[in-house]
Formats: sequence, structure tokens, C-alpha cells
Amino acid sequence: MSTADVGIYIHIPFCVHKCNYCDFNSYAGMEDMFDAYFDALIREIRTFSRTRRLSADTVYLGGGTPSCVDTKYIAAVLDEIFTSFNIMKESEISMECNPGTVTGRELSVLRGAGINRLSIGLQSTDDKMLAALGRIHSLRDFEDCFSAARGAGFDNISADLMYGLPNQTAEHWHKTLECATAFGTEHLSCYSLKIEEGTPFYTMGVTVPDDDTVADMYAECVEFLGKCGYARYEISNFAKSGFESRHNLKYWRCDDFIGFGAGAYSCMNGSRFSNIGNADGYIRSVNSKGNAAENTSVLEKSDRMSEFVFLGLRCEKGIDVREFARRFGCDIFDVYREPLKKYIKLGFIIHDDPTLRLSHDAFFVSNTILADFV
Repeated sequence: MSTADVGIYIHIPFCVHKCNYCDFNSYAGMEDMFDAYFDALIREIRTFSRTRRLSADTVYLGGGTPSCVDTKYIAAVLDEIFTSFNIMKESEISMECNPGTVTGRELSVLRGAGINRLSIGLQSTDDKMLAALGRIHSLRDFEDCFSAARGAGFDNISADLMYGLPNQTAEHWHKTLECATAFGTEHLSCYSLKIEEGTPFYTMGVTVPDDDTVADMYAECVEFLGKCGYARYEISNFAKSGFESRHNLKYWRCDDFIGFGAGAYSCMNGSRFSNIGNADGYIRSVNSKGNAAENTSVLEKSDRMSEFVFLGLRCEKGIDVREFARRFGCDIFDVYREPLKKYIKLGFIIHDDPTLRLSHDAFFVSNTILADFV
């Protein structure tokens, strides 16, 4: 078992309304399941800790919409986490939150329960676009939520934004960036919309702006946010100094993490497994045997090396060739000689010993580059 501090992910699959673009493991209108689900979630965490007691320095509650459930459930889960793990001092404990699903009083309860970072789903500052996305909130709802969060003592707040939306223009996107940065959140995650099979948008045949327009929106995002003091530290993530998402960095650095809840993934010591995704099936499995793990696999060394490079190059700081050698016992230039030679020559990968990182221009064609390391 690794001695490094792990990250803990907790999946809460419930939401008020499933958005038109969402293909996450989430369910609306299942309030009757809350008690059984959270009982199972606590049982899974407790059972895991009976055979090992790990130290953790990040906890992330995602969904779904964790803020749509009563705060008593969140507090009970966190209490079990604090009991079952050695939660390090100054740990980052994040929770996803949607405007319109939580009050100022509830935010104060969550802050008191241990949550110290919020990730609020804004997505757009245009109410018409929010309605088209199937969001249940308005810009005013976000303003109220953000103000209430500040009042509850949250000084580390992230907001999610989306670009490449149906009928979205460059002007729309610029206004969204201007409005979002005016709030002064410490962190922004900016994602381009992907139409996924099985979503209402897919069924509706919704179209999005062309690739060139989306690329221009991303370029505007990087430039504008940089001027506003948000440094890009990963392809889609921007933060003021010291406010990078420590939990998500664990994923990009291929550090160990453990997931609890329906559909949650874990990766520990080179082994990966996921929980049963269906909430009913998850509850039955945990009540029967204390866990809901399925699809367990041991990653081959080649797969672990590929992930280390693929995910590490998504980050602004890139990868440390010494860490690659320490983890895998070989020289990265021996393993990836041809793609590294190619992209260093083209100026897309910068070798600043001991670091390999993408150049500024490379981030705009990163999918093509990173595919050569898979």
C-alpha cells in the first residue's frame, strides 16, 4: 500500500433535474432513495477502513448535485470520512454545488461540517443559454449563491463555465468571461461542450459551433483569464496563485485515489476498479458484502507509463523526467523516443531539463499530440 496521502472521491448521484448535455452517472427525482443510499455509502467507507487506515489530504464530493440533498447527509458522510481516514491538517475538502439548490444557512452548516472549497456550476452568464442547457438556475441565482458562500466563510470557490454552446458567439463568450471574473472566484474550469450519445442534446440533434470557432473561444479564454490573474495550470483549469485544485492534480499526476459511491472509480498501487453504477445495484451490493467493486484490473506498466505522460502533459508544468524514471525504472526518452523527437523538433514539446511540457501553441492541438503517447 502506498504511503503517500491519497485523494478521496465521494459520488452523490442525485440532482434536481438532469441537464440536456449531461451524461454523468446521475438521477433526478429519486428523493425516496436518499436514506438507503447514504446508509450504504457510510457502510462502504466504514468497511473499507476496517482493513486499512489511510491518510488523505483531499476529499471531493461530486455528482450529480451534492448540494441538492439535506446537509445532514453530507455531514454524516464527512463524519465517517474523518473517523475512517487520517485526514491531514490543511486538507482540501471540496463539494460541487449548483445555484438554486442551497441556502446561506445550509452553506454555513456545510462549512462547519468541514467543506472548505466549493465548485459552483455556473456554465453560462446568459439566462437564455442556461435555459437551453436545461439548467434550473439563472445568473441571479448564481450571484445569490456566491454571495451566500462568501458569507458562510468560503474563501476558495471555483466556478464551471462552458463554451462552444449552441448559438454561442465569440461576443457571448467574452461577456461570460467578463462577468464570471468580476465575481472574483479563486478558480475557473472552462470546458467545451461535447454532444454525448444518450443525452437529450444528442436526441435533439443539437449542433455546436465549428472547430475553428471553438478553438478561437479557447484562445480568448486563455488570454483573457491570464490578464485577470488566472493562470492556466491544466488544459481546462485556471486559478489564482495557490488555488489550484489539489484533488484534481492527483488525477493528472497519477497519484492514488479511492472512490466511494455508485459508479465511483479508484486507482491504488497500479490497480483500478469501479463501483456498480446503478444506484439500486450499488446499495444492494454494499448491504450484502460491504462494497460494490467491479471491473477490477491491474494496469500494465506500459499503460501506467502512457497515463503518466498523457495526463502530465495536460498540465502547464508538464512532467518531470526524473519522476518518470523513479516510478518506472527506465528513461522516458528510450520509451517515447520517436514522438518526443518529433514534437520537440516541431516546437510543440519543450525540453527544459528535467521537465517536458507542452508549448503555448501545442495546447491548441493537444489532442493530436497526446494521442501519440497512448
